[in-house]
Amino acid sequence: MIRNRRIVQYSLIIVVSSLLIFSCARKRTVKKTETIMGTNVTITVVADTSKEGDAAIGAAMDEIRRLDEMMSLYKENSEVTRVNMASGKHPIAVSPEMIEVVENAVAVAKLTDGVFDITMGPLIVLWRMRTAEGDIPTEKEIARILPRVNYRNIIVNKKKSTLFLRRPDMIIDLGGVAKGYAADRAAGILKQHGIMSALVAVAGDIRALGARPDGSPWRIGVQHPRKPKTTLTVLDLRDTFISTSGDYERFVIKAGKRYHHIIDPRTGKPSTGIISATIIGDRGAIVDPLTTALFVLGRERGMEIVNKLGYEAVVVDEDGGVSHTAGIDVSE
Repeated sequence: MIRNRRIVQYSLIIVVSSLLIFSCARKRTVKKTETIMGTNVTITVVADTSKEGDAAIGAAMDEIRRLDEMMSLYKENSEVTRVNMASGKHPIAVSPEMIEVVENAVAVAKLTDGVFDITMGPLIVLWRMRTAEGDIPTEKEIARILPRVNYRNIIVNKKKSTLFLRRPDMIIDLGGVAKGYAADRAAGILKQHGIMSALVAVAGDIRALGARPDGSPWRIGVQHPRKPKTTLTVLDLRDTFISTSGDYERFVIKAGKRYHHIIDPRTGKPSTGIISATIIGDRGAIVDPLTTALFVLGRERGMEIVNKLGYEAVVVDEDGGVSHTAGIDVSE
């Protein structure tokens, strides 16, 4: 009798295992790329059918587009534009999502001694204008704009769902936080559609949802900032977020010097010292801006904050030195 029970148990194990293998074999990997938020957005999902995968990706893309319409600095009717146009005048009613994103940005600003600051909009606009002309801003232009940069002049009224910029001519730019937030939201939409295994990549911000169908982690390579074909490390990701900031994608060379797009609000100029920073953590809305802050703060202070939060990070300095937290293996 006992022998027969064991046979039944073994048979059930074999049947369940076979069903799991068959289920994995039936899964479909669906991938789509669109241009949203001024960059490539690529979503990869594992679904029961291609139709289900397409539907889930479509809904996630729609959510990212919705957030872009709300948070873009360059859309005439966005909430960000309305808040900026009313700077120094009166509060503007905004969506709960805007309140959440701004609160996250202010929290990171406080955590990082203000080196991440969404009120750097005037500086960012100035640098984009001048570099598009093949030039760089003058010291006088920078000095004139710097007083307009201070996250402490953002007034958030969560109860009334309003934002107010106290100084006239202030400009908030959510480019350093919106992509991470959007990746988080898109992953949430995928889960609502029954997707438990996916990657959402918004430029250098990637949200890993679950693991691969076979249970193994998603694997993401971190590029060397000066050697495009060289990978610094390959990271295993499960239900986590990774963000990278570097000086190698948007920059100009002027008089032999590289001027990149990541501005230090303390000087009004591109930061120096670090050329690439990558952070792995739980929330894109925090990791995204924190990666920019690490790039500006430098290795010592930046790594101190990363370790305090329990995140992992790898940074490359301008001399080519690589530093990383204990949980990352780097082959230099």
